[in-house]
Amino acid sequence: MIHYIRNLRIRLKLYILIGVALLGMLIIGGMSFSLMGRLNEKTNDISTSWLPSVDTGRDMAATLSNVRLNELGYLTAISDEVETSSLQYLEMEKKEMDTLLSKYESLIDEEERDFYDSAFNFWTQYSQADEELIKLAKQGETEKARSILEGECVELYNSLNSSFNDIITYNTQGSAEETAESASLYKKATL
Repeated sequence: MIHYIRNLRIRLKLYILIGVALLGMLIIGGMSFSLMGRLNEKTNDISTSWLPSVDTGRDMAATLSNVRLNELGYLTAISDEVETSSLQYLEMEKKEMDTLLSKYESLIDEEERDFYDSAFNFWTQYSQADEELIKLAKQGETEKARSILEGECVELYNSLNSSFNDIITYNTQGSAEETAESASLYKKATL
């Protein structure tokens, strides 16, 4: 084989050398494009699923706190104006929670289904307790309404908050893992 290569003309040797170099460059370029494509998928997943789920989880926790504040404001209102205002804000926050739960459902995959189901079930129970609370308050049974607020609603609030924290934790960890994988892909692509 070496004898054969020695007998080749210089021009042919250069063609072979350039061909091998071009083939190597094409292979390296193809591998780089493949790795960059995977890196883009990871980055897209972080920005369209993981981080929006974290934001939505935090928004749900804040909205739940606003619901509690408006319930308390409604039950402790010292004037009809404050009572009406608290009730209006309470209804707005409840609608916002429904919107946020729908938004979160659109972001989840099968692994997150349990988190969503848990939060949705607790919110349904909380919403029912809230309706009962408002009904009793409108009938003038403020003490019964307050006992629901301080009993059943507290337990459901804590359960909901725990569900939202689970959502936030899961998605924060998922985002961190995807980020680490992206960094690893980047290192492979640059070597």
